[in-house]
Order: sequence, then C-alpha cells, then structure tokens
Amino acid sequence: MLVTVVFVMAALAGLYLYGSRAHSYWRRRGVRHVRPLPFLGTYGSVYLMQRSTTQVATDAYWAFPDEKVVGQFWASKPQLLIRDPEIVKRVLTTDFACFYPRGLNPHKEVIEPLLRNLFFADGDLWRLLRQRMTPAFYERQAEGHVPTD
Repeated sequence: MLVTVVFVMAALAGLYLYGSRAHSYWRRRGVRHVRPLPFLGTYGSVYLMQRSTTQVATDAYWAFPDEKVVGQFWASKPQLLIRDPEIVKRVLTTDFACFYPRGLNPHKEVIEPLLRNLFFADGDLWRLLRQRMTPAFYERQAEGHVPTD
C-alpha cells in the first residue's frame, strides 16, 4: 500500500514538473508575467471555452500597466505581449525580419479561405500581402483611388 502511494505521488510530481517545465522562462529573463497553469499556460480559460483569446490577452495587458512588455504562455510556449509603442514601432520596422512568421494561423499546410488575409497570413504569404497592401495606405498613392473634388 505504501509503495502504491509513493508511486502515485511520484507520478503526480513528475506530471506537474513536466507540465510546468517551461514556465520559468519569463522569470529568468526578468519579465513580469501572468502566472500560468501546468499544461494550459495562461490560456486555461480559453481551452475550457470560458473566455476568448482576446479577453485573456486584454487581461494580461491591463494586469501590468507600468510594464513595457508582459509575458504569457500558450500551454508551455512563451509569448510576449508588447505594450510600449516605441518597441512596437521598432519590431514592425527595424526587427521585421525576426518577427514576420507570427504563428497566428494554426493551419500550416491547408490555408482556410477566411484566414487568407493580412491579419492571419504567415511567413512568405504575409510578406506578399503586405507588399501589395502597403501602397494603399500612402496618401500620394491613395489620391488615384479616391475622387477629390
């Protein structure tokens, strides 16, 4: 009986350690983060269909109002939520090459028709759509598209 209890306790401890193995990622880097749950990360309520991904991200955003960045976990995968506009600008311009594979689309091989847009595209498709869409946002380019009287 004692051997069974010890074995079950060791198995539970092993499962806990395995499920939370990556959850010290942000602590080691000095980034404030929402405390994650083993196996679920900070998105446990999304998996249980209680809240949307946007609601969880919004809560993380407002949980640390004085921080420039906030850490989160999608299961055991660390994610960084950027709050500072200057860092956002640098990521979108200077550090663009490191961040364009954003991982928003879970369907890598088959692209769903409704996800074929600039917001959900990933990698080279996103780069192509961005190149085609960028001129539409410049005033000089837009003059030909919108009649001015």
